[in-house]
Amino acid sequence: MEPVLKLDRVTAGYGPTVIIEDLSLALAAGEVLAVLGRNGVGKSTLMRTITGQTRLHSGRISLGELAISELPSYRRALAGIGYVPQERDIFTALTIEENLKIAARPGRWTIDAIFDLFPNLASRRRNHGNEISGGEQQMLSIGRALVGNPKVLLLDEPMEGLAPVIVEQILGVLNTLRASGGLVIILVEQYALMALEFAPRTIVLDRGRAIFDGKSAELAGNAQLMSSCLGLSGALG
Repeated sequence: MEPVLKLDRVTAGYGPTVIIEDLSLALAAGEVLAVLGRNGVGKSTLMRTITGQTRLHSGRISLGELAISELPSYRRALAGIGYVPQERDIFTALTIEENLKIAARPGRWTIDAIFDLFPNLASRRRNHGNEISGGEQQMLSIGRALVGNPKVLLLDEPMEGLAPVIVEQILGVLNTLRASGGLVIILVEQYALMALEFAPRTIVLDRGRAIFDGKSAELAGNAQLMSSCLGLSGALG
């Protein structure tokens, strides 16, 4: 079976600077992957490379049978890449509903389905992006990615800076997405233990290379491996 997303020996970065080096990765439909590593090792760069926001020095990126390596970001989004960036990047001058409408494409995830998933957004659908809380902005960013009905959902530290009650809500939504099957989910997360519990498979990056690619349970259950891959703070999640 053809992987939904495949990276074949990808080397990428910003201008002449290489951040991701010789990285290969293949994900089947419904597979959920956590991407861990210390700060500055290339986790966000990996997400931006998949979405077309970095310079690809070598290698190939495929979405199903479609080679997307040379496509601009908007074409990759139309092909099925949904992206929730660390900065959220919602349109603050538009309402919640307008943010969703401009990204909507035919499929399972309609605007009404997003409002069912995030009742907070439904009750404030006419509020502008600059009139809602940080947690609601994150919900909107996730909803906007989903309403495009992607094949692959990239989440770059979606829990960062959020109150515990909001983290719980968003994690509940991510669990719903995981259980629904079919959607490839890649999660970059600073809370290692949370990510390991959520995703059955994990890769750990160090200096742009994958130093671990395997079952999350194997990593979580080996304190020495956790420490060597992530350091003490990472091991404690």
